Amino acid sequence: MPQPDLQTLLAAGSCIVESGAKSTAQDLKSVLASRLACYYARLELNTAIDGSQTLRDLELTTATEALNVVEKVQDILDREDAPIGTRDLAELRTLVAIVFKWSVEPLLSRAMLAWKPARTQIIDLTSAPDDYKLLSSTVSRFLSMILSSNAPTFITTTLVNRHLDELLRPCIAIGWLPKRLAFDATPDSIRQMTIRLLGSLSTFQTITALGSVLSVKPCPPHLSKACAALLSEQLLRPEGVRGLCASVFAEDAEEIQLEKIEHVSRVLTTAPSRMPPEAYFSTIVPRILELFSDRTPLAYKRAAAFSVARMLEMPASSTVLSFLHPPLLSIQSTSPPRAALSTIMMLLTNSDPSPALISSVLSPIVSTLYSLLLYLDRVKTSDPSLKEMLRGLLGTWGRVVGATEALAVLWSVIDGQGGEWQVDLEGQITRLEKSEKPTSLALLTPADDDIDLDSNILDLYPDPAHFVRFLKSIQRTDISSDLFVRLLESYRDSKTDAVGDPTRTLLYLQLVIQMQTQLSDGPSTILGKPAHILSFVKHALESRGSVPEANKASNTRPFELDLGDQDGSDSDDDTPGEEIIDPDDEMVETSVNLLLAVLEANEDLSARNASVLNEIFSLLEPLALTGSPSILSLAREARLVMTARLASTSSTKRSVRGDDSQEIYQKALKLLQDPILPVRAHGLLLLRQLVSPQQSRGAQLSDRALLPAILSIFLQSVQDDDSYMFLNAVQGLAAMADTYGKEVLRGLVREYGEGLDGLGAGTITQHDMDIRTRIGEALASVIKRCGSALPMFIDTLVPPLFHIVRSSQVPTTLRTSALSLLAECENTCPLALVPYGTDLSEAMIDLLQIESSGVALKDSEDSNPTSVDSKLPSFRRAALHFLGLLIRETTRQIYDSQHTEFSSKLLNRIRTTLAYLAATDSDRVVRVMAREAVEGLLELEEARMGG
Repeated sequence: MPQPDLQTLLAAGSCIVESGAKSTAQDLKSVLASRLACYYARLELNTAIDGSQTLRDLELTTATEALNVVEKVQDILDREDAPIGTRDLAELRTLVAIVFKWSVEPLLSRAMLAWKPARTQIIDLTSAPDDYKLLSSTVSRFLSMILSSNAPTFITTTLVNRHLDELLRPCIAIGWLPKRLAFDATPDSIRQMTIRLLGSLSTFQTITALGSVLSVKPCPPHLSKACAALLSEQLLRPEGVRGLCASVFAEDAEEIQLEKIEHVSRVLTTAPSRMPPEAYFSTIVPRILELFSDRTPLAYKRAAAFSVARMLEMPASSTVLSFLHPPLLSIQSTSPPRAALSTIMMLLTNSDPSPALISSVLSPIVSTLYSLLLYLDRVKTSDPSLKEMLRGLLGTWGRVVGATEALAVLWSVIDGQGGEWQVDLEGQITRLEKSEKPTSLALLTPADDDIDLDSNILDLYPDPAHFVRFLKSIQRTDISSDLFVRLLESYRDSKTDAVGDPTRTLLYLQLVIQMQTQLSDGPSTILGKPAHILSFVKHALESRGSVPEANKASNTRPFELDLGDQDGSDSDDDTPGEEIIDPDDEMVETSVNLLLAVLEANEDLSARNASVLNEIFSLLEPLALTGSPSILSLAREARLVMTARLASTSSTKRSVRGDDSQEIYQKALKLLQDPILPVRAHGLLLLRQLVSPQQSRGAQLSDRALLPAILSIFLQSVQDDDSYMFLNAVQGLAAMADTYGKEVLRGLVREYGEGLDGLGAGTITQHDMDIRTRIGEALASVIKRCGSALPMFIDTLVPPLFHIVRSSQVPTTLRTSALSLLAECENTCPLALVPYGTDLSEAMIDLLQIESSGVALKDSEDSNPTSVDSKLPSFRRAALHFLGLLIRETTRQIYDSQHTEFSSKLLNRIRTTLAYLAATDSDRVVRVMAREAVEGLLELEEARMGG
């Protein structure tokens, strides 16, 4: 019998999908039987449908015939480019769905009944050979269609895109079935074809499909195990990690969902059971690190960072670090150091700020990072972004690492670890072999009178000034104090070492001097842990007291001549009568200076709470009596301070007074530094109470010298983005206006319009505009608060505001704001502007005549807030609003006989200008406002006529 052509097959398939003739049968069994009869008739097959078949048999037969049609159509489409319509495509899609619904799914469900783990004995599938063979045959035919196709067809595309998970589930269930349960050799062939299919698809498709297979319940143990193994194999493909992320996050690649991130991390950190963990992590870690790029979606980077952080808590941590550290530690590494730095930065940026993670990643390379930063800081043409990255990494490490670990790492820097670096013309950094450079002692000559004391003329490593600046930047008092004490001890020991390196002694000394200079106060002060310093002082003084008596005696007879070693001495070595400085005097002097600094920095420190001071006090006694002149004065000063400190702490404490203005002021400043918003707002409230008018309760500000500082605080708070802080600041300014009117208004106006003359207005930024606008809002509130008292301050307000209005170089937005403030003055107290009424009215008419525009502008204040284009309609609207207020208030005052009316000449100018604007202006709002102002002008003229 000849094979049917494409049209015949499609027509037969349509019989399966929907009946060609109307049927009165309502039950599904009759419908399926009639459709099959139509199908066989269309293909001219002598296959009869009798009534003995059950509904399940009819469904299975329908699915089998649907598969036959799909298979034959696929064969035709694979051989030739046959035309096929949209309706036919829908029919083929439905036929494929019927096969899965009435054949694959029920057959697989029946087979899985024998694979349930709860059964004590697995049922042999040979008891249902027909179903098993049919299921195997169906999936084999589907696999053959996909794998044998010369090019993707609609059918193969539908199978892959719509039914991949439904196809893989029976394929894996049969292909990976234990051999004792398999009916024949079919599972092996299905297994091979399934592996080929998975290899031909993208990792995204396969991982998504395998995940769907695992999510369907029930899932036999062998199916679950096989899916997990296949997923692991997909992860090991070059694009496996990215495919996993694409599968999990799908279209939410920019949305952070913790559950999905944890799922990706759980999959990536679980090594396959058949693969050694070392081999797995060596393969998977580089692919995870590839996700740390600027083009990778945010969710991918977060998942990668989360996974790496978990790996660093596992035995695989060494494998992870082997990909991060070698480019920075070894000169043989083929990976560029800059790429490794970027990867580390991305890892830490997208991870939770865990001290353990930061320590494990950065501590082994801190000395290298510092060495590179020092080199880049010396090269003026180095990349600033790279230096900023290094400072960020080192600063992050310094703020979270433990003090003991930090001290060990920083001491390795002092010991010279870190290597040397070079940057080429293209900005690529390269680690070099450490060179043995001679010390530049020749540079230190008597002619060098103007040498900078902080310059590293001896090329010491690390550069003392640079290294101490780094210590200062991390703001760790505990680290700075411990390191300082260790440097002092090392300096003392190196001076007594006869075979030691003199440059090391010099390095210790320079570091000590720089730390005393730069870290005497502030967050990184070396005086923050006085117990360490006092312990060193005590030890240094005890060492000075243990000098052998013979040496002491030799120093107490300066006039006695020793003629026993004239042959080996130089008569010019010592000047007769000159003081001979004991080798330990320098360290003693340093110790006493440290003691004084610690006492100054810690006002509450005394022998009462630090018993070691009693021992130090006793050790200072001989130095205060017989020491060298420099040490003698220092020892006496230290003993005096310690005595006075002890006496002050022993005296009875003063009674605590109630909160006065100074105490409230200090308390308010402390609250303003609190990170909690309501606490900061309460600080503003306290300041507002200080500057408010005298009330029955509360302290009044007694020191007017604090007013500029309080005004500055309110002005800074006005700039706060939080409305709560902004409103509190405005209320505070208003309260200041009530009590200290002119001073407050003068300060506000100065901040509002300062720096707008000359070239200053041309460099104004969007941020500066926002600040000035906020100050303008506060100024408007203060003007309202002045009320009827506004005439007292009008000379402070009008001239600078009008100066801004008429300055063409000032952004139009700010000129409009100044006009609004003038209008606010008119609204608040019309009498205040009486002296300026005529001048302001004429100025508004001049402005409207000059800035009127009959052409609509493309630009606007919203699109360009810093524009100086005076043709913007908002500027004319503000001028019309202000002019309308002047006209209205003039009319009212004429009726009240309180004001001299406008001259006729001015009225004619106003009438002519407003009529012109109402007729020709390009802005509709301006035209409406001009007409309203004309109406107001008519009322003014009626008032003049007495009507």
